[in-house]
Amino acid sequence: MSEPKLIAQAKSGQGRLFVQFGGQGAPWYKELAKYYKDPAMKKFFDMALKALEEEKSRVDGTVGLPNGLDARAWLEDETKIPSDDYLACAAVSIPMIQVTQLAHFENAVNKGLSRKSLVEASSGTSGHSQGLIPASLVALSFDGDEYYANASKYIKYLLYLGVRAQETHPFFAPTPEEIERSEKVGNKAPAPMMAVVGDSHATVQAMVDATNKTLPADKKIYISLYNSPSNRILSSFRSSLVTFNEMHNAALAEKKIKAVYLRTSCPFHCALMEPIRPSFEADIKRLGFSYPGSALKIPVYSFYDGRDLRKDADIAIGMYLDMAINPLYWDKSMKPVADDAGITTVIDFGPGKTSQRLSEETLQGLGATKTVLAAALPKELETIVAQ
Repeated sequence: MSEPKLIAQAKSGQGRLFVQFGGQGAPWYKELAKYYKDPAMKKFFDMALKALEEEKSRVDGTVGLPNGLDARAWLEDETKIPSDDYLACAAVSIPMIQVTQLAHFENAVNKGLSRKSLVEASSGTSGHSQGLIPASLVALSFDGDEYYANASKYIKYLLYLGVRAQETHPFFAPTPEEIERSEKVGNKAPAPMMAVVGDSHATVQAMVDATNKTLPADKKIYISLYNSPSNRILSSFRSSLVTFNEMHNAALAEKKIKAVYLRTSCPFHCALMEPIRPSFEADIKRLGFSYPGSALKIPVYSFYDGRDLRKDADIAIGMYLDMAINPLYWDKSMKPVADDAGITTVIDFGPGKTSQRLSEETLQGLGATKTVLAAALPKELETIVAQ
């Protein structure tokens, strides 16, 4: 089978590629369920679901995963799917979003995209929040059975990250009071992360600073993700974000700034997640999840400080600190793309197209024009694998 045109062109120096993965906040079930019915995806699902099932006895019924995670049953019978709120909780959504991303990658491989050729044709990779983790898996350039064995480890790594995150912030749902307060200012039920879209970072930072003066020191608000020049995310306790909306509701409306709660149950990318360290690092050690940065075949760029993870002694630690605790600056992941005239195309493995849009906006802000193709969209996947 001949190679996809994008790969062949990149290898001949006519336009290099960059690979990226998205983060939380996007629904994943429908995208994954579509693949579950495809016989060509059987080997992938056998690996992915077995990885989750092997850890079932350790995680089901815990504070982080009180109703368990039975992905096989959910995919086989839609009537067994739990509530949207439970699907969005960290211990479920984090590993299942990664499984969905890797399913998009697997589907592209089944349609002619070679794992190793993709790496050879790419000048780097990154991921938005948890997307950094599968980005590193691609950069390790495993293939065949070796790929599946390591993908299994990656799924377990993120399963435990989700479970320990939820144990660190064991507040699955808003209280009736928080819901009532939120509805009074025209919002839905609050979450511990909220997108604030419109105006400048400085404008929103001033609002955050004003709110924090009224809050206890252990419940202050952080600007945790800087997605694009007019898009950022706040993280905190639900009650603190409701206070932010109450204080600034009129100003937000006047400036046409949207405030939308994310589908997540933990305040990621801020100091509130610091207590996750001892429990998750014990999981990492038990799983034997350890990869030296030197094993990465292409650069993997951190969204926190722009570093190339190839310089990390062990990527297992730096990746989770970036995802759980460190703030995200998406322009730091996109700057290498903008600065490298040789990179013409970004391939995004979702889920959905949220991260595709963020990269397009950020690249425009950096003065660069690049094509960003989303593998989650059938028509764009056709372009990715076209020969």
